[in-house]
Amino acid sequence: MLFFFGSRATKIKERRLRNTKCPYCETKDSFTVATFSKYFHFFWIPIIPLFKTHVAECSHCKKSYAKGQFTPEMLRSLENENRVNPAKKPIWQGCGCIVLVLFFGTMLAFSFYGVYMRSQNPEKYKIELDPRLELLNADMDKLSRRVQRDTDSLTFSLKECVAYDIVDGIDTDEIGYFTKWNGDKLLVLLKVNDIKKIEAKYRKELFDVIEDCMDDINPKDSITEYYMAVEGKWNTVLVKTPTDADLGGRFADKKKLLPFYGEKPLPIEKTEMDSILK
Repeated sequence: MLFFFGSRATKIKERRLRNTKCPYCETKDSFTVATFSKYFHFFWIPIIPLFKTHVAECSHCKKSYAKGQFTPEMLRSLENENRVNPAKKPIWQGCGCIVLVLFFGTMLAFSFYGVYMRSQNPEKYKIELDPRLELLNADMDKLSRRVQRDTDSLTFSLKECVAYDIVDGIDTDEIGYFTKWNGDKLLVLLKVNDIKKIEAKYRKELFDVIEDCMDDINPKDSITEYYMAVEGKWNTVLVKTPTDADLGGRFADKKKLLPFYGEKPLPIEKTEMDSILK
């Protein structure tokens, strides 16, 4: 998301500088000084007024002078003008602060109101929490490119088979693997960081490779349900289960894998979340 912020200036007053002479053309009483008020803005909404600047212009030669270039007599004349006819910062330059205070005050009030209503009607404010999602996320965190035969022979065999069957396209040494049994169900997760090298419409063929490999590794009657997913660099790109699939090759719903972990739990209160997931 882009944020536009910075400082801007607006002219707030013009006055004549009396008893002065232009250093360039030596014309007397020819200066008009313009006073600008600078302010900080966010998306061009004024938030905080900053400071004032002054620029004097000679009406004869049109030469301009910043305040740092003013002669002593120009500074004295400006000081006199500020006493009798001051240039005040406009109130609207600080209106953004008021808007922000009202916005955050409203949000805080709604938050307190929500807490109060929840305490008064706890049954109404129950949410559906699915601890199976935490189990899935934990298993996805175990995806690894370093698979040892002596500690995980199934995953090691799958890695060897996939590397053999995928001839070109992606770097098979960089694929992460994870497998998990649950009765006669098998969860197979792959993480392919460079999956963008395969066109989206062909990515689902990875599942054909996985299924062929699992048929070679294990007897067909030992696995009745496959739950498979392929992770890309940033998101899940493929999901396939016995009853559902998400094979577009770009974005897939990993929640389709949740039946691997069991039946859907009953709705629970939000306050019970920590105790259930521990």
